[in-house]
Amino acid sequence: MSSLLRSPLASLADTPAATGALRAGSLTLSDLSLQRRSGLRGSDVPDWLAQQGLPRVDTPNRIEAAGEQQWVMALSKREFWMLDGNQMALEERPASEAVAPNAWPLYCQHSHVWWHLSGDDRAALMAKLCGVDLSETAFPLGHVAQTQMARISVIVAHHEWQGVAGFSLFLDQTLAAYAWSALEDAMQEFEAC
Repeated sequence: MSSLLRSPLASLADTPAATGALRAGSLTLSDLSLQRRSGLRGSDVPDWLAQQGLPRVDTPNRIEAAGEQQWVMALSKREFWMLDGNQMALEERPASEAVAPNAWPLYCQHSHVWWHLSGDDRAALMAKLCGVDLSETAFPLGHVAQTQMARISVIVAHHEWQGVAGFSLFLDQTLAAYAWSALEDAMQEFEAC
């Protein structure tokens, strides 16, 4: 029987990060790291996704809804992540065998945190930490950016979570404490907004 994973922020006891949520002004940063996500890489993944009844996302750096609180994110023409906000993640690793002749599993559940940043000032906040313009006009819903935030590689996906537009942030779990701290520090400016 599998046990549930722990959030990388769980080790930050007695800090606001331990609660898994921060609020400042209109901004909310939530830790979704315990929600299920998986990935596949290979040339046959788009066909496999379509056979599973999932969206075939043919354009890299896009995210499309695959159901209620579920998405398919294309990071390239050969790499896709499936995000499921309805299911809790389990500690077990996915199978290592190909799901199709050229479709191999990725271990994004165990390598990346999943955070969600919402609020009217989310693009302004990210402008403090990231060199990419994430304003609504430059970065509309459904777009994905692979960039850096506070000198950390990050994937930013612009989509709705529970009916609210925001950014899902995916970054290396080993850098979670530093990244959360950087976001928390940047959010302080928006406290009075």
